Amino acid sequence: MSASVYAADFERSNWRTQIYLQAEPAFVHFEASNPQLLKEPIDKEILTVPLNVGFLFSPLFTPIAKADIPFTLWLGLEVNSIQFREIDSNPAYWGADDNGKADHNNDLSENGEGRSLSFRAYAPSVVGGFSFNIGGDFDLRVLGGYGFHFFTFIDNYSTSTKDNTEMAPTAFVSGALEYRITELFKDVDLKIGVNVRKEFLPYENLKATNTYSYDAENPTPSSGYSGITFDKISYKWPVRVGLELSLDFGRESRRDRRMRFTLRDRDQVLRENSEVKDTLSDWDCMAIERDYRFFLDENGELPDMSEAFTRTQFSDVLESFLAFCHPADLATKEKLYATLDTGKVELKEYQVRQEDSRFDQVMASNDPEMLEMFLQYYPDSPRRGEVEAKLRTLGEYHKFREIQAQNTFKAYLTYLNDNPDGAFRDEAETGIFELVKSSNRLKDYEIYLKRFPNGKYVNEAKAALKGSSSSGPSVMEYQAPEYVAEEPAPEVEDDDEEEVEEAPKVKNKKAAKKAAKKKAKAKAKSKKRR
Repeated sequence: MSASVYAADFERSNWRTQIYLQAEPAFVHFEASNPQLLKEPIDKEILTVPLNVGFLFSPLFTPIAKADIPFTLWLGLEVNSIQFREIDSNPAYWGADDNGKADHNNDLSENGEGRSLSFRAYAPSVVGGFSFNIGGDFDLRVLGGYGFHFFTFIDNYSTSTKDNTEMAPTAFVSGALEYRITELFKDVDLKIGVNVRKEFLPYENLKATNTYSYDAENPTPSSGYSGITFDKISYKWPVRVGLELSLDFGRESRRDRRMRFTLRDRDQVLRENSEVKDTLSDWDCMAIERDYRFFLDENGELPDMSEAFTRTQFSDVLESFLAFCHPADLATKEKLYATLDTGKVELKEYQVRQEDSRFDQVMASNDPEMLEMFLQYYPDSPRRGEVEAKLRTLGEYHKFREIQAQNTFKAYLTYLNDNPDGAFRDEAETGIFELVKSSNRLKDYEIYLKRFPNGKYVNEAKAALKGSSSSGPSVMEYQAPEYVAEEPAPEVEDDDEEEVEEAPKVKNKKAAKKAAKKKAKAKAKSKKRR
């Protein structure tokens, strides 16, 4: 396989050129403070429409191989500030003496009619810069240039014309926002844009006409515009703004660039798995196109090859064609790949089944990392909501495990307040009720019933309260279990907290027995008295 065939993969990105035309209305200011014969100095602002014509080419592969960079480097030539206009006409001036100086006694103002001073200018320059694809059909181009500005001044008088050309260096920067209107021809885009230009170097001390000198042997009438040197030529506005039309050759859209990379990757896979590697040449590609008629019909579709050849034959030949022959047109190549995927419908069904299988696996695993991988691999999955809900539940589970380890009223109630729809509300209620049972206090049972009026342990709590009331006055409150009530009563809402009373603390079992004996003796004495 020749290297040139492989290089065809970058055909559209290896060359890009652009031709543009710009028009930028501007006011040009001419200043000449000390003309030789004019009665008044020249101080004129005239409206012109400078034109700019440029040619650009990309010196590098654009974009760089295997990088989706919407960036183009430019080098080129430009002829800018092409303009011409009359500066002044019908001057009021003095005649000249024999030494060529203004003779104020010789007023020739009436002879100034029909005389004029005009100019034409252009500036050839070298330019360089870049373009950036902002998005879609919009490009931003920035150029900088350096060159020489040529001014030619034309003095018309007495049916004769004299001109003088001056040169001055020029430097500028320009920026253009371009929009692709349409594709005129294959790979040729017509674009319109807005251009902004800023020039930096001044144009000073430019000689417009020669100084008048009297020649006795060949006397000639003096020109009113003799001996003019412009102190300064400048633009009224700091920048010039205008319109641009351009032809862009070989511009590659970002969509085409990405598709080209995708197809190139697939070509590489086909090459690595092709049995005809290193045997297919340019001539073989031509033979494939001739013998199997790989071309688009009038509707832009591939011919149906399945009627003439078996699917295996068709796929083998087409695979070799795709891997080595590289059709340059991306649309054609996409169609060829679509034809190669003869089982694309079945493949889609297989992918759906595979997604379902992976969904079942990750949901059963309870592994947050696997669930995250599923979301990354199937970002548009219809099961995305279920996976995200599972992730939230797992995150809440680890948080609740920490609360269970604390095993306090405060921790459970904080969880319930922070997670009104939490997945572990039942477990939190169970933890609270276990603490109530272990404390064995009437007030805790009452607070539980108030906090959970429809709780799972309502019947058990009511039974405990009923049993305590039937067995005598507040026996449960004065029991002395081994558990020392160091934990605070359950934290509830404000109205519940006011009702929380601490149970009498019992120091030890002996004190409890002693208190019980005293109580029994008191009851016995009261009976005897009766």
